[in-house]
Amino acid sequence: MIGDTSKFKVHDIPYDKDGFAIARGYWEGGQDLRLACRWHDDGIGYPQTFGKPQWMMLPTENISVQIISTLKPAESKVVVTLT
Repeated sequence: MIGDTSKFKVHDIPYDKDGFAIARGYWEGGQDLRLACRWHDDGIGYPQTFGKPQWMMLPTENISVQIISTLKPAESKVVVTLT
């Protein structure tokens, strides 16, 4: 599951590969885009709370997320740097 949850409304999914997704969206009705991530599969995935899928919010400061897409999806990658 990589769609909206009760607290996080997905704007778009810039990265989704091998069961791991990074999304941009709005946390609890906020106006600023936030980054979140989650692992997903045919089931609920992780993180989850009481059997419901959740997104894990990434920090808003001291973080750099670079999503490198190529013509070959198998070579796409995400680089997350926390400072």
